Amino acid sequence: MRTMQIENKKTLTEKTTTDQIKKILLIDHNKGSALAAALVQGGYDVMQCDAVQKAWCLVYPQRPHLIVIHLDNLDGAGLADFQECRALAEGIPIILATCAQVNQTLAKVLQRRAAAILDLPLMPATFRETLHDLELPLAMTR
Repeated sequence: MRTMQIENKKTLTEKTTTDQIKKILLIDHNKGSALAAALVQGGYDVMQCDAVQKAWCLVYPQRPHLIVIHLDNLDGAGLADFQECRALAEGIPIILATCAQVNQTLAKVLQRRAAAILDLPLMPATFRETLHDLELPLAMTR
């Protein structure tokens, strides 16, 4: 399993710990997916919706610490969903989870937009490692 870290251009002084991230908004069209199960198994409070358009009503009242979006394909429609997710996030970090191969060109396109890209299937330990490696503003994790 491969995890690709995207370098963030911002300089942050504090690193988050995995214990600080509790609420995760999962955007995944597969209800009861293995991804949702892995996050719940990892001890996270997971709110799930099946489309980015439905996520708008969850982000503002719930203020998740992190958004995970599952995209089966990184084609035009998938990238449009990712862009809409960025618009609703307003500073909330986004992790892109996908089964698709991410080439170098696409990685550059996503470099400033995703906190990390994870290959599926996801193991809870891999997710915790990714969170540990992310530099998130401490205010986002409270």
